[in-house]
This record gives sequence, structure tokens and C-alpha cells, in this order.
Amino acid sequence: MASPLVFYKDPKRKSRELFKVVIILTLCVLTWFLLPSTFVYLFFGFLFLVGSYLLFSLLRNKPTVIINQDGIKNNTNAMGIVSWQLIKGFEIKKGINFVALVIMLQDQEAFFKDKNSLVKGLMKSNIQRFGSPVVIAETEFNVSLPEVIQMIETYRNQ
Repeated sequence: MASPLVFYKDPKRKSRELFKVVIILTLCVLTWFLLPSTFVYLFFGFLFLVGSYLLFSLLRNKPTVIINQDGIKNNTNAMGIVSWQLIKGFEIKKGINFVALVIMLQDQEAFFKDKNSLVKGLMKSNIQRFGSPVVIAETEFNVSLPEVIQMIETYRNQ
């Protein structure tokens, strides 16, 4: 097969998230200096650590979705690799506030066999809402979902 397809988070969304994290970090630092107390130090210190982690993860240019000869891997959650043998097709579905790529599976039980109970529980809620446990939000791709499906199908048929 050809070299892997690699997708990154949507740059517009990434810049919006980056802006929000910087605002939160700035507010934490200002609150630290303007309202000194033990509670403020602990609460906003924790919030600052979480914000710093989010800032670091946003600044890393790590691929969100990788498609290779083994299958499709989503790096944003604990989905793992969905092998090509399990994939039946692709659909675009709308959620409440988002649009997503839904990967339809031939055998959902085979997909779940190596997942822990927490991941199974979260993914089974996707089955009720979307008809498949494997759902990837449109914001995890730097191209439109119809283009993503076309690229995946082209890659798969090589």
C-alpha cells in the first residue's frame, strides 16, 4: 500500500482553542497576584496546570487521525486501530453540535474484544446515537469529511 494518510486538527478550531487556553492562563496568573489566599493558590494553581497541559498539547503538531495498511487510528481517544477487515463503510452524521465521520463496522463484538470496560461503555453510547461505536468528529480533520471519505476509499483500493 501507499504511504499513510495523516490528518491534523482543523487549524481554525485549534487557533480558537489556543486563544481560550491563553485567556484562562492569563486569568489564573492575574488572580494569583490580585487575590492571594490558600484557596486561590490551590484552585487557580490546579487550573493553571490543566491549562498548561492543554496549551502544550495544542502546540504539539501531532496527527489526530492516521490511515495506514493496518487500518484507521484515531489519536484523540482510546479507540485504537480499526482494522480494514472490520470496516464496512463510512457515513457522515450530525450530532447535536457537531458533524462526524462514522465508521460502520461489520462485526462490533470483534472490535470490542480488546477494549477495556470504560472504553466499551463510552463507545456503546455511540452505537445508540450513530449506529457504530467508531465516531470521529469533523474537527479532527484538516479537510472536509466528503474529501476524507474519498481519500480513505482511494487509499483502501490501492
